[in-house]
Amino acid sequence: MKIIAIDPSMSHTAVVVFEYNPLTQVAYVIDSTTINTEKAQKKMKIRASSDLITRCRELYHGVQFQILKHLPDLVIVETPSGSQSAAGMKSYGVSCFLISTITPMPIEVTPEEVKKATVGTKTASKAEMIAWAFEKHPELEWKLDKSGKPQVTTEEHKADAVAVFYAGLRTPDFSRAVSMYNLSKV
Repeated sequence: MKIIAIDPSMSHTAVVVFEYNPLTQVAYVIDSTTINTEKAQKKMKIRASSDLITRCRELYHGVQFQILKHLPDLVIVETPSGSQSAAGMKSYGVSCFLISTITPMPIEVTPEEVKKATVGTKTASKAEMIAWAFEKHPELEWKLDKSGKPQVTTEEHKADAVAVFYAGLRTPDFSRAVSMYNLSKV
C-alpha cells in the first residue's frame, strides 16, 4: 500500500512517500521532497497578491506532481490549527486550500494528534520530533549536522511529515481505508 504523508505550509511543504504493509504494519520511506517557496524580494516590485498566487501555484504543482508520480492508495495530511498573526492566518488559508485540492481525499490529523502519536506529548519540541523521526526512518535522506544528527532548521518539515504518517495510522479513517484496500485486492 502506497501512502503519501504531507506537512503543508506556505514556505516548506514536506511530502514523504511510504510503502506500507497493513498485514505486518511495516513502513519504509520510498521518496521524499520539500517544496520550498519564498516571498518575492521587495526590490522586484511585485504585488503581494501576485506573489501569493505564484507561491500557491508552486505548492499546488509540487504536491500534484508527487501524487501523480506515486499514485498513492492513501494520503494523510496535517491540518493547521489556527494562527497568532495575519501572516500565520494567510499560511493557514493556503494550507487549507492545498489540502482541498488533494485526491484521493486525504485523512486529516491535527498537530496535537501528530505529537501525541509520536513523541507522546502534545508539547513535544521540534528537536524531539526530529530525533523521533530520524530513529524511526534512518533510510530517509536526512541532511546531517557535524555531530551526525538531522539539522533542525532544514529537516523539521520532513520529520513532521513522517509524524503525520504515524498519526494517520491511528485514525478510524485509516482503519476503514485499509479494510477497503484489502477488499479491493481480493
